[in-house]
Amino acid sequence: MNIVGENECFRILSIAKKLGTERISAQMSSTADLRRQVDGIDRQIVELLSRRMTVVRQVLHQLDEDAPDKEREAQVLSNWLEEGFDYDLDEASLEKVCKAVMEMGRKAKDR
Repeated sequence: MNIVGENECFRILSIAKKLGTERISAQMSSTADLRRQVDGIDRQIVELLSRRMTVVRQVLHQLDEDAPDKEREAQVLSNWLEEGFDYDLDEASLEKVCKAVMEMGRKAKDR
């Protein structure tokens, strides 16, 4: 039977504590990296929304209509939901996002 001395116990606890701290530090670093990725994706989403609004403005000026095209909006929503299904996205949430984007489009004509 091997009995561990008091100094050895402190050394083991110290190593265990250091490993735990390193693991937490690695998790925090990983979380920070993931958050940076999310931030980058968010910037891309904003850029894509801006590009979309530029095209929507062009369409709205060509049509020169004040009333929203309900048929087109229904088709856009259907397209979004179909794409979202392929990526297993929550349908209700995706519908809200799509409707918010279309609302931005309605307001784009005035800008």
